[in-house]
Amino acid sequence: MIHFELITPERVMYRQEISQLTIPTTTGEITILPNHLPLVTALSPGIARITVGGRTEEIAVAGGLVTVEKGSRVRILADSAERGEELDLSVIDEAKKRAEKLMTEAVRQDDQTYARAAAELERELARYRVATRHKRSHHP
Repeated sequence: MIHFELITPERVMYRQEISQLTIPTTTGEITILPNHLPLVTALSPGIARITVGGRTEEIAVAGGLVTVEKGSRVRILADSAERGEELDLSVIDEAKKRAEKLMTEAVRQDDQTYARAAAELERELARYRVATRHKRSHHP
């Protein structure tokens, strides 16, 4: 088992034993299993998949830091993290539209503004995917 913690500036979202964790990083998606090699990496906006007892939960995450320590200890310090039931599709849709508009405008500006807009859009897309999957699985 993996001793896992997911911490945001607002709360400790998870602190429990899990069997597997798949996360988006700046170098691609990785899966962490028990006895993973020690690692420190940046968390990218996307979907974290946490598996406990054969059940997988998806959480929208937006940037941060991941540490994997010897002894199967994993800690994520995330800028934000949200479960599907916490997300409102109409709010996400509006935020997604704002991010797309900002990206269109940022193309004519500097690379840094464009990169921030792209990261915001990626975050909103991850939130949207988690919310829609949650809605489908809990409301037939």
